[in-house]
Amino acid sequence: MAITRHLPVKEWYYDDVNGTTVHTLDYPPSFAAFEYVLANNVITNYIVNFGWLDERCLALLPDVDNTPSPACVMFHRSTVVLSDIILWWGAWIASQAASFGADQTSIPINFLLIVLHPGLLWLDHIHFQYNGMLFGLLLASLGYLMHANNTVKATNDDKSKQKAQSFHTHHWKAAVIFAFLLTMKHLFLTLAPFYFVYLLRRYCLVPNDNNQLRVQPLHLITLGMYTTTTLFLPFLPFLKQLPQLAIRLFPFGRGLVHDYWAANVWALYSFADKLLGMLLAEASLPGVSAGMCALLTLIANVPGLYFTWKAAAEQDNRRLILSVVYAALSSFQLGFHVHEKAILNAIIPMTLLMTMPTISKRLNDSTMATALTTKILFLEMTACGLVGIFPLLFQVVELPVKLFSFTAYIAFCYHVVIEGRQAGNTIVQLDKHHKSELAFTTAMIFCIIVLFEFVPTKFFGRLEFLPLLATSVSCAAGLIICWVRLLLALGGQ
Repeated sequence: MAITRHLPVKEWYYDDVNGTTVHTLDYPPSFAAFEYVLANNVITNYIVNFGWLDERCLALLPDVDNTPSPACVMFHRSTVVLSDIILWWGAWIASQAASFGADQTSIPINFLLIVLHPGLLWLDHIHFQYNGMLFGLLLASLGYLMHANNTVKATNDDKSKQKAQSFHTHHWKAAVIFAFLLTMKHLFLTLAPFYFVYLLRRYCLVPNDNNQLRVQPLHLITLGMYTTTTLFLPFLPFLKQLPQLAIRLFPFGRGLVHDYWAANVWALYSFADKLLGMLLAEASLPGVSAGMCALLTLIANVPGLYFTWKAAAEQDNRRLILSVVYAALSSFQLGFHVHEKAILNAIIPMTLLMTMPTISKRLNDSTMATALTTKILFLEMTACGLVGIFPLLFQVVELPVKLFSFTAYIAFCYHVVIEGRQAGNTIVQLDKHHKSELAFTTAMIFCIIVLFEFVPTKFFGRLEFLPLLATSVSCAAGLIICWVRLLLALGGQ
């Protein structure tokens, strides 16, 4: 906000123009425009001029002497609350689409699973970010993709023309909203291959009389026109800054991992590297480049793109969401310098599966078991993912909120899994394997929380990093297992 309030557009992506601030802008142009609106509107100017908000709150300050006032904190938190309207909008669209064919109570349950997500509470309302707004856009886009499938499945033949028009507009909306999302936060770029494959098969390729696929030129042109216009229009004011903008958006010089490792493959790799260095002096594992991470992510996504193609061909909403979750989880596991909060990219879309009815031509014990396995995966991914971002909230005063919201949400999810109807009115009970699996995960999470939250740091002496290390490595192991099982669930869907 400080940058967009005080600097001209040509300086937004530079921090070395006047040498007086360490503020940086490392989000795409549409997000910068959003911050500009927040910092330069009538209400903001009024409360600053009236003295309710100090000008320092929106000033370009150095990295010292910049403690915010209570009014400043209240102002910024209010902007997050306001932006959550987009989260509620997207969550409602997606919940409606995911609950097609299910009991009407499924819609509010799915909606609450999203908007009450403790990860969004911690990151946005305590840690202070705008993830909820971004996920609202993603959920709206996925909701329109599912609505398009639901429109085709509707049985009212008297409204065939209206159904055809809805089919087109739903896909256009989904593509445009996702393209706009990319101009808000480039973290979602890893989902672009999924959208490309899905929209190509679902909307741009149509079967002829011999059931052979052919390109529908009008579909391809209209979809491409809407998408490219939305994607490139926000970048027009920054054409002369594109190299600098690329440096800001993709800071590969930061290294493979954060100081606190995200709970992914590279956490285990870094842990193994540390162990090797302790056992064999000066020994280390090979370095991993950003290009290698990109290649591994692409390879890991190949089966996911195959199932994305199948989801589009079969108009299968369940497989559609599973494919998105797999793509997001693959990029989290293998991406370069991944932030721990990126696990929400997989967990939040997966909530849409919790009340989605199992609709299959082969409705049998196998498909019902697969649906239940998916729900168990959601519980385990949610637990490991949330504990993995616990360290972001490290103040003692935050502990009660963190523990209560985590426990209440997991209990709510468990209730949904146990009571959720898998097919028709049949309730599938957990077997001994699932119960023991959940018991093990619960015990592991409990041990991590006790170690990290309740054991004094001084107890570990020179090993004060041990609780963080245990959190990263344990959650990484749990999420990697979920990643593999998610691929198996995709194949068995």
